[in-house]
Amino acid sequence: MIITPRFNSESHSFRYTLNPLAELGADALRPDPGLGIERVCLQELGIGWENVFQEVIVRRASDVFACAAAAGSWYDTLPAGARPVCAILRFHWTRPGQPCLAEIWPPHILVLTPASGAGLIECWLTAHGFAFAA
Repeated sequence: MIITPRFNSESHSFRYTLNPLAELGADALRPDPGLGIERVCLQELGIGWENVFQEVIVRRASDVFACAAAAGSWYDTLPAGARPVCAILRFHWTRPGQPCLAEIWPPHILVLTPASGAGLIECWLTAHGFAFAA
């Protein structure tokens, strides 16, 4: 699926990280009803290794963490020695409307599709440790 970016925060003064995914796993994606966010799912996770080949593997599912939980102990979302390289988070709203996708490429790229919830998404990312002022 090709995502047409409608908002690119490169012009904003934020830096992005995926450390909360590595440190907290699915717990990093707690919803925030106060912001109108009912559910957050990890839809795609790029993981890489610092080796001579710079290998990257992409895991895709409607919910990567739920997929891993259903698969059992053999499925390791973030294997030892790997680091998260990129991620797509899907935000579901408490109000009617389409979900919003947030594509994160640390340290400077955030692409939101659609851009209608940009302010709320950046508040959530900041509150959950995915974004911080540069």
